[in-house]
Amino acid sequence: MKIQRIMLIRPGTRFSDQAFTQPLGLLYLASVLRREFPGELEIDLVEQALYDLSLDQMGERIRDFGPDLIAFSCLSVEAEEMHRVAALAKQIQPSCLTVFGGPHASSFFDFSLKDPNLDFAVLNEGEITFPEIIRALRQDQPLEEVPGLAFMRRAGGKGQERKQELVQTPPRPPLADIDSIPFPAWDLIDFAHYGRQISMNTTCHSPPWAAIFTSRGCPYQCIYCHNLFGKKARQRSVANVMAEIELLTRTYGVRELQIVDDIFNLDLERAKRICDEIVARGIQVKIAFPNALRGDRMDRELIRKLKQAGCYTITYAVETASPRLQKLIKKNLNLDQVREAIAWTYEEGVIPHGFFMLGFPGETLEEMKRTVDWAVDSKLLRAWFFSVMPYPRTGIYELAQREYPDFSFTQWEFSNLHYRTKIPFYTKATGVDLFKIQRNSNRRFYLRPRLIWTLFWRSPKNRIMFRGLYWALRGVFPFLYKLEPRFRPLRKFLTRHRLFWD
Repeated sequence: MKIQRIMLIRPGTRFSDQAFTQPLGLLYLASVLRREFPGELEIDLVEQALYDLSLDQMGERIRDFGPDLIAFSCLSVEAEEMHRVAALAKQIQPSCLTVFGGPHASSFFDFSLKDPNLDFAVLNEGEITFPEIIRALRQDQPLEEVPGLAFMRRAGGKGQERKQELVQTPPRPPLADIDSIPFPAWDLIDFAHYGRQISMNTTCHSPPWAAIFTSRGCPYQCIYCHNLFGKKARQRSVANVMAEIELLTRTYGVRELQIVDDIFNLDLERAKRICDEIVARGIQVKIAFPNALRGDRMDRELIRKLKQAGCYTITYAVETASPRLQKLIKKNLNLDQVREAIAWTYEEGVIPHGFFMLGFPGETLEEMKRTVDWAVDSKLLRAWFFSVMPYPRTGIYELAQREYPDFSFTQWEFSNLHYRTKIPFYTKATGVDLFKIQRNSNRRFYLRPRLIWTLFWRSPKNRIMFRGLYWALRGVFPFLYKLEPRFRPLRKFLTRHRLFWD
């Protein structure tokens, strides 16, 4: 089978709480394909939500490029658009094969593969699996021999009468030596365009910025987590990490690194060596941790070294201040040590952020209040109170099924599957208005004059700061969501004349 033109798509439509990051999974795939098939493939990267491309515009891109294979990588909140784009691709080019991966594939591969417009799902890491799929297709070999893959075997009958059998090949072990993966194909990214967006960090000190993994996997057993990278932590060597940092800063002009590891500070000495190398090499860069660090694995020396290397903000994933829930969700965080790490961060001049989750299965209103009290009494300057989302194939999904046996888990509204949803799972299962609790939590945390002044004084002063401030105001005053449609024509005008971020 001919496989020459490959289109890599991050699907999705813009929504009001959206933050962007470079599609690292697709960028790694592009670099691996270039290495494994040198000069043989044409690759096109399409970031739909980033450029606010309509379905018609996606159709034009597909028609112009004429892909033999389309690979999607998406979160569950982006899945509905993935299905629409896949259906459109099959209409335009029926012979085009479609593959999808990323967090959504790991949770919902069996659900999504019922769509005949999606041919294969790559489960977990794809840097080895994806090239093997292409080789198997080119050589007409059976795909059952490719580990880490799922697909529907369709046979007999016509149309909807065709029988479907789910085939899931043996799982592929996580890649042990992640230094062996080539750097992401950064040449496919428009860094200036990303510099005008709200990132995962919601603030940005010095655009342009780039997201970077220095490790994969996490040994902790938190039951709410996707298991995309496995439970064995694998770390890139300091030399390998520094080579990519120098590439980003010296070749692409990146001025801020947003490190998105699951647990960057698992190995404190390695983390400190990276900081020391950044300083020793004279690399002028700002650093943020939008994916959070584990607070009870911090020491003050690391915070100081991070500050010296350019770190201006650290996020800590606390989740809950309830000891009962800490055990139940297997986070088992030492809350006293986390509080101390937050205080150190504040005292060293780094902005401390905190992640919290409200609405765990069986969580009481008193436990939610305890979590908010903990956040307010800490030295945190920013706090995010997310909704718990029980994704399939996670421990928290099983816990939710046990806690709410009469609740139907079969109807999935993918547009609501994100942590800032206006219709939280907890509300559906219990009738408690979790959105109201989140609003009141934001008001308690942010409407404190001293905090407002300190946060403004310490925050980077640029136009992205004002967008982040607007996000904070929406959390406190939700009526602003209803006013947004009135602002859209003005925003489009300002964007067109480059007076506003895209």
